[in-house]
Amino acid sequence: MKRWILLCAVLPLAVSAGATTILTFGQTGGGSPITATNSAGTTTISAINVPITVTQIDAGVVTPLSAFFNLTEHSVSPATAVSGNIVQSFSGSFSITSLAGGGGTNFLSGTFTDFVFGALGGASLTLSASEPPGTVSFTSGVISASGLNLARAISLSFANVTPAVNITGASLGSFTSSVSGTFSANVPPVPEPSALVFASSALLLFSLRMRKR
Repeated sequence: MKRWILLCAVLPLAVSAGATTILTFGQTGGGSPITATNSAGTTTISAINVPITVTQIDAGVVTPLSAFFNLTEHSVSPATAVSGNIVQSFSGSFSITSLAGGGGTNFLSGTFTDFVFGALGGASLTLSASEPPGTVSFTSGVISASGLNLARAISLSFANVTPAVNITGASLGSFTSSVSGTFSANVPPVPEPSALVFASSALLLFSLRMRKR
């Protein structure tokens, strides 16, 4: 009986789990709708009702689909320059919705702490946030709760950064840019075929021994 209890306890662990992409988007049209403003040593990066195209979403929704992207984040530490690269910590929130102003269907929204980094003098920056080690939370009106599990992560790419990436007053300098992004999270565990075969064999062997006894 003890062996049976132990086997039943181990079986649920014989699964694989990992992060998967739950939403991907690109900016609709050209332009540089992302605005970063450096004021008194603090940098704010924002996007207000930016038209985007969602090209992938982990839900029963036909893609591509049109949506609006909103972003607000503020620097929470001084910028650091290391080997020709800049790194700075930010904290903020975002939303991807069917209507402007965060209205309509909530495809994906959330809050985060992250790092923005890029080459000094370059024309691109990356926002990267993940939990762990950082803090990322997701909510959605179309993606199931199980698809918003742990291992949440955000990656936003800011391209055509103008003026070039720089540090002003110990913080990321003001700029404008375009944007695209990818969001990921844990997927529900799926049994591995090899694990199932092993478990089935163990159960069969255990049953035969019990019958002999």
